Amino acid sequence: MTKAFFLHGAMYARYDLERDRGDDGYPKPVTAGWSGIDGTGFESGIDAAVSLGNGKLYFFRGSSYLRIDEGRLAVDGEPAGIGDAWGGFSAAGFGDSLDSAVNWGNGKVYFFRGDSYLRYDIAGDRVDDGYPQPVAGNWPGFAEAGFTDGIEGGFVTGSGKAYFFRRGHYVRYDIAGDRVDDGYPLPVAGNWPGLAEAGFADSVDAVWTPAGAARPITPVGGRLTPGDHVWYFDGQVSMSQEIPRAAWFPGSTGPTDYQGHGKEIFQFVVHADGTIFRGQPHMRGFPGSYAWLNNNPGNITGLPGGPDYGQYQGKFNWHNFLIFPTREAGFRAIATFLRTASCPKRGPYRDLSILDAFECYAPASDGNNPVKYAQAVAEAAGVPTSTPVGSLDDAQMRLMQDKIAEVEGAIPGDVLTADSPELPQEIRNLL
Repeated sequence: MTKAFFLHGAMYARYDLERDRGDDGYPKPVTAGWSGIDGTGFESGIDAAVSLGNGKLYFFRGSSYLRIDEGRLAVDGEPAGIGDAWGGFSAAGFGDSLDSAVNWGNGKVYFFRGDSYLRYDIAGDRVDDGYPQPVAGNWPGFAEAGFTDGIEGGFVTGSGKAYFFRRGHYVRYDIAGDRVDDGYPLPVAGNWPGLAEAGFADSVDAVWTPAGAARPITPVGGRLTPGDHVWYFDGQVSMSQEIPRAAWFPGSTGPTDYQGHGKEIFQFVVHADGTIFRGQPHMRGFPGSYAWLNNNPGNITGLPGGPDYGQYQGKFNWHNFLIFPTREAGFRAIATFLRTASCPKRGPYRDLSILDAFECYAPASDGNNPVKYAQAVAEAAGVPTSTPVGSLDDAQMRLMQDKIAEVEGAIPGDVLTADSPELPQEIRNLL
């Protein structure tokens, strides 16, 4: 289910966008939602929040930011300075405070401060040229709605709309039409069931949705297309990036708590050659890992609007893993990625040593051992870990690709077709 999060002071509420109501049991203290936040200075309130789609959520407070691992719901590193880590923010005058941030779902994030805003390129890790700009005159309908300054938060939905909040009111923005819809602003009270009761009717400090969660969870036209993935459990299907635990297992207490039903959950990935891969990637060591299901032996991740590595465009699996039409395409993408992509906050992979590159490619925060990983791939290529990635020739890169695929561990699952008897009828109905 798609959720939106509203935060005010030390408390937050969770809103179910599909049921159009606040979830029961809220508000809750921020410290109850994300472990490790107590003592960071962010437990009593934040100024803005945004999920970038890389499995990380970022909280901003004053001139500092805090990174959160969305899978573990835990702080991932110490607070750091915004101006030191977010390219171009200081030069734009956004390094010492922010009002709000909205991930636009196309590889860009809009950050607002006072009556100005800037556009940030996620892949390039920098503010786009020509910013900041005034809100007035650049967001049609905002001036008439009184939203030219002090925007408190917002998010984009899978229906082509964005919602922005300010001082107890909100507007709905039509992305394709590039304008505020008629009839807005409206008060939050009475239009967002449960938020007023939770104490969020007059103002909020931050609003966000997990990046990717706002994408439509049903196939366009009710039909699956190549690159789509579907979770299946007991006759239920979902195209959410993650298993919809809240819907399928009410009372689930953590990202791996399937209340004893983990072995009954399957994922199906539709491919262009007519095959349908089936696996259980959420179960460690079980058939059908993500690397295999996605034809992505390097477990490369991406973002909407990101570079084309030969993947199905606009299709993402859990953790924003890219999905490729063939294993060969996914294997080639490893070299292309390492030679052309950039590591956030560090620069192009090609300019980094193998050791530095794999601290970014396979960070310890995701449960990896980047030092051991770098040693393995460097040894396979016959070079030291201090070797710049960009200096590897094709033969050395191929050896490193083989080792990466081995480390990532593609475990085969089942290859089905539309007429396979093992294919559930609920999946068959979507083909």
